[in-house]
Amino acid sequence: MDTLAAMDVELAALRQGYNCSCGRIHHLPIADIEVAQDVLISIPDRLRNLGFEGPVHLIADSNTLAAAGAVTVDALDQAGLSVSKTIFVTQEDTLVPDELALSKLFMEVPVAAEVLIAVGAGTITDLVRFAAYKMGKPFVSIPTAPSMDGYASAVSPLIVGGFKRTFSACPPLAIYADLDVLCKAPMAMIAAGFGDLVGKYTARADWEISRTINDEYFCQSSLDLMAAALELCTSNPEGLRKREPQLVKALMEGLILSGIAISMAGNSRPASGAEHQLAHYWEMRSLKENRHSHLHGTKVGVAAPLVLGIYSRVLGFDPSTIDLDALAESHQGPEAVEAEVRAHYGPMAEEILAESLGKRLTWEARKDRIRLIQGKWEEIRGGLAWLPTADAIRLMLKRAGAESSVEELGLPDEWVDDALRYARQLRSRYTILDLAAELGI
Repeated sequence: MDTLAAMDVELAALRQGYNCSCGRIHHLPIADIEVAQDVLISIPDRLRNLGFEGPVHLIADSNTLAAAGAVTVDALDQAGLSVSKTIFVTQEDTLVPDELALSKLFMEVPVAAEVLIAVGAGTITDLVRFAAYKMGKPFVSIPTAPSMDGYASAVSPLIVGGFKRTFSACPPLAIYADLDVLCKAPMAMIAAGFGDLVGKYTARADWEISRTINDEYFCQSSLDLMAAALELCTSNPEGLRKREPQLVKALMEGLILSGIAISMAGNSRPASGAEHQLAHYWEMRSLKENRHSHLHGTKVGVAAPLVLGIYSRVLGFDPSTIDLDALAESHQGPEAVEAEVRAHYGPMAEEILAESLGKRLTWEARKDRIRLIQGKWEEIRGGLAWLPTADAIRLMLKRAGAESSVEELGLPDEWVDDALRYARQLRSRYTILDLAAELGI
């Protein structure tokens, strides 16, 4: 099954722009998408079809240059397009998308460059996406691994001052993924992509509960876009472990479609919920304590069953049994929560407090929230009957050869407990972590 082929009509409609049932006009600015064998040698012709004659500036790291960058540069050279390069040296070190990496990129991109080409996975793509946005230049994405869903995204998660923040950026003008390169990617990166993809279950659930409780904007079309790829990959995870081209292609397409869904919604709601908040927390903790950190998608995959466990506990709860008087005695007011956040996050607390202002509730406000939730409880529970169990997701991850538990990640118990307590403060976004906290679970 070719998921992008199945979505040709939807993607064509997106490029033209259409009025969605969600009430918004959706438009896809990505002019060309191809996941196929030998696509790299066709890039010069594809660039010319997009109106570019050069100069071109290519960005890669040591690994992605070897995987796909060198072939791309050779093809561009042979076609007579002028190419300059920024190469991040990463044989031993992990490239961090921070101020230092951005400064190198801004300094090395020639003013005359017509288009930037990002050859790499998450970090390279996020750096180039942000730089292209700030420079007012288009960029083309050449993914080297099906490891994350940000290739088509219009936002860029970066590390600034040690804090992971999401910045407005621009989607690529085109995405060209060579299937041979993707199938040869490190197994850990393929598994990370699968982890990122299964995280869409909890992301969707979080969006649905916020729609029901908070009347938050919701777009079913954005979720439907990646449903086929999600179904195909989760029905045969072993195919990814075996590097079967059909499954690797479906995974890559699903991740691209996830990024398109983000563009449709105007934010990362279709693809990011509590599972990403936990992953972001662990990433920040890793940076702060200078400890080894697994790939982002790997952490998202491990976080998804944790979040589904919380869903099971919350949806099995009867909020009509809440003793409001007893809950009032244990309630933490805005000042107490602020003090706790400051104590836990230290220098990063100010920004986190600004982001999560709406989550610091007075008792009267929380009591009103509980009554609202009680009134909508059957609607909340009924709308989430489709949710898979935590055990089902863990089994999918294991079948794909991906880590499925915090123990496999080597995360200390303290990190897990702290993430479940404090990670919800990292974003203003409402998730199951907030619902559980409001109900006193």
